[in-house]
Amino acid sequence: MLAAATLVALMLATGPAQAHEVFGIGGVPGGLLHPLLVPSHAMTLVALSLLIGQQAQRRAVLVTLFAFGMIAGLIVIVSAFALDHTNDAVLAVAAIAGLAVALARPLWPVAAIVAVAAGIAIELDSVPQEISMMATFLALVATIISAVLAVLVVSALAGCWRRQWQRIGMRVAGSWIATIAILALALRLTR
Repeated sequence: MLAAATLVALMLATGPAQAHEVFGIGGVPGGLLHPLLVPSHAMTLVALSLLIGQQAQRRAVLVTLFAFGMIAGLIVIVSAFALDHTNDAVLAVAAIAGLAVALARPLWPVAAIVAVAAGIAIELDSVPQEISMMATFLALVATIISAVLAVLVVSALAGCWRRQWQRIGMRVAGSWIATIAILALALRLTR
């Protein structure tokens, strides 16, 4: 009886669901946290960072391409285009990036395409539920800052990992990310 009363009290205390708010935090703080705490975005950022870290000579160019991809996504959003299945695109990019990390080859053209696609997909899937266009814009700019800094830091760390066991660990992480993303996509497509 106590459990039923507690459950009813908890259900009555809840508020309406808010799309793309992280722990109820909206605006700029929510935009900063969004790419780091949404699982599909975090997986994509880690896989992309590991992939960029494996590309020894072109890390700065790839991070710049990722930033340009996010800015392109912001331009699409500000232009009032509404897209469906953007999270599926984020998962697809995570799967491709994870597979490329698992291959552990210098894949400059693939890494460049994945960096731009990841930026666009993450930004398009980060649209907050805001009334004001300015609040949406500021939250999305915060998302760009947070995601680019995360990719910059993690890819720099991955670039420093030179030992064999560290490289194997990166490949394992890439294969796990690819597996998780493919399974999540398969579950979504079967529904």
